[in-house]
Amino acid sequence: MKKAIAALCAILSLSPAYSGGGREFTPVSLHSHPELSAESTIERSVSISSMLYSLGNLYSFLDTYFLGDIDNKAMEEELVAAMIDSLGDEYSYYIPSDDVEEFDEFSKGSYIGLGLYLTKMNPSYIDPSDPKSYMITIQSPFPGGPADRAGLRPNDMISHIDGEDVSPLTAVEASKKLRGTPGEDITVTVHRGDAVFDVTLRPERVTNPSTSSTMLEGCAGYIRIYNFSQTTADSFKKDLETLIDEGMEKLVIDLRNNGGGIIDSALKIADMFLDEGMMLRIRFKEGSGRNESILNAAAGTAVPMDMPIAILINGGTASSSEILTGALSDNGRAITVGSKTFGKGISQEVRPFSEGYVQITTGHFYTPSGDDIHHVGISPDIAIEEEEYSEEDMEAYSIFMKEDLIGPFVDEHPEYSHENVESFVSENDESGVPSSLLELLVRNEYLYRMDWDERPVAEPMYDEALTAALEALS
Repeated sequence: MKKAIAALCAILSLSPAYSGGGREFTPVSLHSHPELSAESTIERSVSISSMLYSLGNLYSFLDTYFLGDIDNKAMEEELVAAMIDSLGDEYSYYIPSDDVEEFDEFSKGSYIGLGLYLTKMNPSYIDPSDPKSYMITIQSPFPGGPADRAGLRPNDMISHIDGEDVSPLTAVEASKKLRGTPGEDITVTVHRGDAVFDVTLRPERVTNPSTSSTMLEGCAGYIRIYNFSQTTADSFKKDLETLIDEGMEKLVIDLRNNGGGIIDSALKIADMFLDEGMMLRIRFKEGSGRNESILNAAAGTAVPMDMPIAILINGGTASSSEILTGALSDNGRAITVGSKTFGKGISQEVRPFSEGYVQITTGHFYTPSGDDIHHVGISPDIAIEEEEYSEEDMEAYSIFMKEDLIGPFVDEHPEYSHENVESFVSENDESGVPSSLLELLVRNEYLYRMDWDERPVAEPMYDEALTAALEALS
C-alpha cells in the first residue's frame, strides 16, 4: 500500500505514551469500566477497514488519472492533520515536519520571538459569537520578553498580526507568525475586554527560566515558578533548601502567569508539602484500557507541616499550575491569593509520528475535592482583582507606546529606584495612560536592562497580591 495510506494504518494503532513522565500513574479502579463488546469491536474493525479500503481506491484513482505528480509526503501530512482536526479539540493537533525544529526549540524554553504562551482553537470550528474560537488567546508572557515589557497580559486576545486576520490560522501557524524575524517589528491588534488597540513589538531571543527565589522581610520565603519542565521540581527543591538555610518561616509560591507544562513536575512539588492525601484524580476514556487514576502524596515533607504557605494565582495560572494549586489548597496546606485561574482541566500527550508530532487530549483531571475546573478555574481565598482598563485607557496606551518615551527616559535616569519610577509616572500623567500601567511599563524596561541575576525576584511595594499574601501569612 502506498505511504499515504500506510500512515493512516499507523495512526490507528498508536499505543499510549505519556510525554515527559517520571512519575508512574498508579491505576486505582474506582468503578469498573465496561469492556467493549465483541460485536462493537467487530463493527469498529469493519468500519476502519472499509474506510482504509475506500482511501486506497481513491489513491489508486489519483495515482492513475491525476495529470500532475503526487507528493506522497505532503499527502501523508495533510491526511494526519485532517484526522486530528476532525476531533474538534482546540488542544489536539499535528505538528508537521516543517515545524518540528521550531517546536523543539520552543519546548527548550529559548527561542526567537515575542515571548508568549498562547492558545488558538482549531479554525475548522469557529463560532462567530465567541471571539476565543477564532482569535489567539494569550495564556501568559515570558518574564522580561517583548510582550511582557509592553504590558500584554493573560487573557488578552489577538485578532490581527500586521493587519492579517488570524482566524484561519492553526495554533502552530499563529505561533510561527508571532515569532517574526529579529530586527523586524510586528504589530498585533489586541482585544482586552471592550478595548481594542495595536501594539508594535520587536522579536528577540527570549528565555523562560524555570524558577527563581528570594527571602523577603519577616522571614518569608518566595519562590516563583515560571513553567513546569522536566527540571522544575529539582530547581524548586534547591530554592526551597536555600530558603530553609536562610531561616524561612513561611512561604509564598507564585504561580501567576504560569501556563503549565509537565504534570509530573507539579505533582513532585506538591508532594514536598503533603505527607498524605490525594493530590490529583485523572479520568480517561472508557474502553481505552486505562483505569481512573489517583495520585497520592508519599509520606514525609520537605518543610514542617505547620509552615504557613500562600499561593499567588491569576488568569494566567493554567493546567499544571492549577494541579499544584488544587493539591495544596484542597488539602488545607495553602491559602490562595489573587484572581481566578485560567481553567484548563484536561491533559495532552505528545508523541512522535512519522517526521512530526501528534498531540491529543487524553485525560480529564479533578482536584482532590472532586472539582472539575475545566473552563471554570479556581477561585482564590483572598481576591485581589487585577486592574481593568477602559477602552479610552487602551487608546491612550496605544498612542503612548508609539511615541517611544520609555527607553529615552531610562537612558537619562539609568538607576532603578522608586524615585525614578515615580518621576516617570509624574512626567507622563497627562498621557491618558493609567498611572499603574505607566509604572508597570517603566519598571519592565528597567528590569529588562538588568542581567537576569541582578533583577529583583519580588517587589512587594509594587505587588498588591504579594503584599496581601504576606499579611495573611502573618
